Amino acid sequence: MQNKEGTHNRPCFYTFSDTQNPEILWCVPISSQVTKFRKIVEHKLAMQKNRGIASPKCNTIRFGRVMGKEKAFLIQNMFPITERYINNVYMDPNTKKPVTIEADLEKDICKNAQDILKLVFHGHEYLVFPDIRKIYADLIAEL
Repeated sequence: MQNKEGTHNRPCFYTFSDTQNPEILWCVPISSQVTKFRKIVEHKLAMQKNRGIASPKCNTIRFGRVMGKEKAFLIQNMFPITERYINNVYMDPNTKKPVTIEADLEKDICKNAQDILKLVFHGHEYLVFPDIRKIYADLIAEL
């Protein structure tokens, strides 16, 4: 993703370890464009309802608070990396400590991301925008 230079070298990502290979991390982009992504979620849910799905859900975009502000977590844009590609940790300018998220949000993001990963690796590549299967294979070869 394009790096937006500024006070904390955006873009920012939530990362979690791969269950099969802990040297690989999964990055989920974090966006402040909550209104934009709420509309996308509403559209996805409406399309599911129109197809007759009784309990529509969207697990490719999740919402939660980061440093007191609502953000969108874009599972649909997640991708794998290794620590080699991380420039720095997102630090809270007030506390000078790494930014964290609440445990419930972390659990929600990880569960939904892992559900999407299982589907992608079983042939449903359209659920995410990056070619994560190829990137993953390249990282495994690099390790």
